[in-house]
Amino acid sequence: MLKALGVLAHIARAPSPVTLADLSATAGLPKPTAHRLARLLEQAQLIQKDPLTRRYAVGARLVELGFEALRNAPVHRNQHLLLERLSEKLGETVNLAILSGDHILYLDRVESSWPLRIHFKPGSRVPVYCTANGKLLLAYASPAVQARILRSIRLVPHGPNTITNRLELHRALEEIRRRGYSEDNEEYLAGVCCVAVPVHDRRGRVVAGLAASGPLVRFDLARARAHVDDLRATAELIGLELSADREGAAQ
Repeated sequence: MLKALGVLAHIARAPSPVTLADLSATAGLPKPTAHRLARLLEQAQLIQKDPLTRRYAVGARLVELGFEALRNAPVHRNQHLLLERLSEKLGETVNLAILSGDHILYLDRVESSWPLRIHFKPGSRVPVYCTANGKLLLAYASPAVQARILRSIRLVPHGPNTITNRLELHRALEEIRRRGYSEDNEEYLAGVCCVAVPVHDRRGRVVAGLAASGPLVRFDLARARAHVDDLRATAELIGLELSADREGAAQ
């Protein structure tokens, strides 16, 4: 059991899919043992193997378990309260998201009270290259993770302004890192604007993205940009909550 957990932990922490040889060397296991444990984890959908490269990555079931753990953690209640306050101040929908494979996973959302709104549930997955949180987290991902995702995704149009050129997307990611926030001006959904900022832990690492979105009729790009500082203030508080929770768990 402990050996299997060690293999699983290595795959979960790796910035890119790993080979069987890498698993064997890192875990200090003979290749046959590493292969047997990997097969068991794959059958449980905790990891998955690319049929072409034969490299291992995190599986769908592990992502689901991680999401449920985050949702049920005591810190989640405080995060949700912060999102509710931010949504009330902005009058629009706000969400907290993380990078999950080549998609974005919503950890939490607070919908606006307006009749006209876009509804997604926590746990929903959306494209990484045409959403504000997606581009933000892709911009701040490690070079290895960013390169892997950009190689694997298909840049198909979703909204009228979806970026479908890889060079243009690279430039957009560089601009996001320069200015410190991301925008989605009808890139994912027609008639919808969104802005996102990074959530940092105490070590300065980007661990999530915080975004606000709304229909263009009341939340256009100018208004979205005007709320970047509000988003940053809440993102800082969420980052402190996350760091405090991790420090408490380590004690």
